[in-house]
Amino acid sequence: MDQVQTLAAGKAIMIKILDRYIGMEFLKHLLFITLVFVGFFAIAHFFDHADTFVKHHASPILVLTYYALSLPGYFYQTSLFAILFATLITYTILSKNQEIMAMRVHGISLWATVRPILILSIFLSAFIFIDGEFVAPVTQKKTAYIYTSKIKKEKKSEIFYGTKKWLRWNDKIYNFRKIEESGRKIDGITIFIMDENFHVAQRIDAQSAVQRSPDKWLLTQVMWRTFEKGKPIVTFKYPKRIFQFPRLSKISKEAEKQSKQMSFTQLKDFIETHKSSIDERALNRYYVDLHAKAAYPFGGIIMVLVAIPFALKMGRQGGISAGIGFSIGLGIIYIILSSLFNSLGYAGLLNAFLAAWAVNIIFFLGGCLAYLSLPQ
Repeated sequence: MDQVQTLAAGKAIMIKILDRYIGMEFLKHLLFITLVFVGFFAIAHFFDHADTFVKHHASPILVLTYYALSLPGYFYQTSLFAILFATLITYTILSKNQEIMAMRVHGISLWATVRPILILSIFLSAFIFIDGEFVAPVTQKKTAYIYTSKIKKEKKSEIFYGTKKWLRWNDKIYNFRKIEESGRKIDGITIFIMDENFHVAQRIDAQSAVQRSPDKWLLTQVMWRTFEKGKPIVTFKYPKRIFQFPRLSKISKEAEKQSKQMSFTQLKDFIETHKSSIDERALNRYYVDLHAKAAYPFGGIIMVLVAIPFALKMGRQGGISAGIGFSIGLGIIYIILSSLFNSLGYAGLLNAFLAAWAVNIIFFLGGCLAYLSLPQ
């Protein structure tokens, strides 16, 4: 009896040691891969915006601050694929070096070899959710402010949501009754052009505005009024008229793109408050984005479930290069399927919940089938 207890205690100690060993190997690879991915994002983004930094003589400290605040967003965007790569590489190496086989020979179950990373993935998914809910939305707003107001030295665009949409950009204040999901058509537009004392110098009202080119819009039923102190109001009316608004295409889309910068809670509150004034296609997009914010962090657990059985098989047949290649392929499939289902949800062809969760469900089922095919 004592001998049995001693063996059981020894096995428990061995499992704890193995848990720590596997967990540390995974975290080591995860840290390295995360740094590589985040660094790649930062470098690619820098080269994409380098001309702007040089053109506006942005100080090195300001640029460094901008990228430091961008890190939570970069981590959020790359986290699932870093987990996928780290899991595949960790178990491919363990399997290639016969370490998994050695554990099995000594009576360690397959579940015991999987458990450490699966538990870590739960904590990582929670961390990803916290980042997306509380950190990244705040830092994204700060980076947008730094890029627009500090680097490009443009006046901040302010958005006030009520039953209508109000935006301010430089010397103009825009009021839109409704913006279509594409951002190319606006119903009920009013533009206030302010003078240097922030008094209304001109007012333009139109029934609708349709984008004809990146900076030209066709306005219908136009009333254009000018105001000068001590002079009567001058009014011009046009059935149709082309106006050039270099910033309007970007500004009109800004209101519809805010869901990407909101947290889950903020977006949920926004939908509840403004759904009566949002067109159907835009509302579909908001609901899909809302469910996606909940589904995305769980992808960390899904990636582990999918990666481990394939890594154990490849470790006996290939090596790290095979694991990296498989990770890239699996990541591409995940992105393609996610984009496909999201597009179906945006178009109203698929329920918003299914559009956001479908790729996780498919990968989860695939991981379970692959796991069951392994020798227990």
